[in-house]
Amino acid sequence: MKISASKYLVTAVTCGAALLLSACNEDVTPTKGTTGATSSTSAQANAPTTAKADGGSAPETTRTDSSGGTPTTKTATPVSDEPWDSCDIPSADISAAGLNPGSKERNKNPNSPAPGCHWLSSDGKYELQINTDDQTIDQIAQSPKVVNVRRTNYYGRQMIVFNARQDGNHIGCLLGLQTSSGSVVFTTRKHGDQAPTLEPCAAVQEFMGKLGNKNLPA
Repeated sequence: MKISASKYLVTAVTCGAALLLSACNEDVTPTKGTTGATSSTSAQANAPTTAKADGGSAPETTRTDSSGGTPTTKTATPVSDEPWDSCDIPSADISAAGLNPGSKERNKNPNSPAPGCHWLSSDGKYELQINTDDQTIDQIAQSPKVVNVRRTNYYGRQMIVFNARQDGNHIGCLLGLQTSSGSVVFTTRKHGDQAPTLEPCAAVQEFMGKLGNKNLPA
C-alpha cells in the first residue's frame, strides 16, 4: 500500500471520496479549547491505548486445572492481523465526536486495502474522512502538494495540520498523525453550501480530539 500525499490529494478530486482541503491562510497553531485538543494537555481523549493489536494472530492455547475435579479449558482469543480500518470505529464514539453514524460511507479508493470511511457531522455542516497512509508524517510534510504545514504532538505522536496546494476554494483541511506503519490522515471540508462556525483546520482538530487516541492504531 502506497498512498503518496500527492496521490491522496488527487484522488480526492477523481474519486469523489477523499476531501479537498482549505488554504487556511492564517497560521493555525493547535491550541487548547475549541480546536479539539491537539496536545496531551488539551485532548479530550483517554490515555493512550491501542485500538487493535498490530501483530499476527495469536496461537490458540489451552490450560487445564490440575488441582482435581473436572478439567477446565481456557482458550486465548486470537489477535487480528487485519490492517486498522477507520470504518471499525464504534458508532458510539463516532456520535460522541459530533458525527452522524448513519452517514458512514466507505471511501472508494482502489489503491488502498484499508481505505477507511467518511461521515457527515451531526449538524450537516462538515464532512470528515479518515484514511491510513504508509508514508510518515515527515514524508507527507515534505510533499510539494501540501502547504501551511503546522507541527505539534498528540500523546507522544508526531502530528501535522496542513492544506492541499490545489485547494483554491479554501474548503478543507488535513491532519496527519504518526503510526507504527505510517500515518492516519483526517480530512475535513465544509459540506455543501453550509456556513460552519469553525474553519476546517479547527474543525478537523476538534473531530480528531473527540475521537481520541483510543480509536487510533498503534
